[in-house]
Amino acid sequence: MADLLDKFRDLLKPYRKGTAPLEIRRAILDDVEARIVSGGVGKRIFPYNRIRVHILATNPEEKLELELITRETWNLTTDITERLLDREAKAPGDLQAEIVVTDQPSPSFGDRRFRLEFSKADAAPVAATIRPTLDITVLKGTATQHVYNFPAADRINLGRLDEVFDDEGRVRRRNDVAFLEEGDISTTVSREQARLAWDDEIKAYRLRAEPGASATRILRDGRTIDVSQQDRRGIKVQSGDEIYFGRACVKVGLRTEEPG
Repeated sequence: MADLLDKFRDLLKPYRKGTAPLEIRRAILDDVEARIVSGGVGKRIFPYNRIRVHILATNPEEKLELELITRETWNLTTDITERLLDREAKAPGDLQAEIVVTDQPSPSFGDRRFRLEFSKADAAPVAATIRPTLDITVLKGTATQHVYNFPAADRINLGRLDEVFDDEGRVRRRNDVAFLEEGDISTTVSREQARLAWDDEIKAYRLRAEPGASATRILRDGRTIDVSQQDRRGIKVQSGDEIYFGRACVKVGLRTEEPG
């Protein structure tokens, strides 16, 4: 039965057996998503906090190339966290994804270029990290609020309109910071513009531009930092940053409140 299900998935998603790095990465995220389980009462759970990804290279030269690509352009832990959030399943706070590239074939790969190992490791006791409250103030343009406050948020979507619908009228995205569909400035913001996501590795928020969005830029200490749509890691934001979406602008504030 498992073999039959795998064959059916391959027919629906031919990239599962692709060889290009982007195809492999996409298939890896699909395999991770398939491990989400229902926790009842509308809850969805991802029960693992360790993922080891084995990628098969066809020769030593390709092995070096894949090691470089995965090290310099992939951030698999962040990508997995965001895929889980997209599917309304919170990722473990200590999630770690490791990539191992080999040019030694093994039957364990089957007919694919990668395989995954999932495990649950006991978390080592660490000092609690106090996640800051993220304040976003609209400086240019008109949004549903002038100031937004996000205490200890995992991810904040920014764009135009509260809800974005697909061609069949289904909600595909909800914006936490939502510009209005009015005015010359606000309409330069894309409906799916950007996202701010907490990166537990660096203990900070990163800003990522969505594909096809208006130009996204950070103004910091008098210099402009372009946020590339191809940058999957995103740019670490700092308190005082002014972020431009098209011609609209918001200011970011970060504050940490020590427990009383």
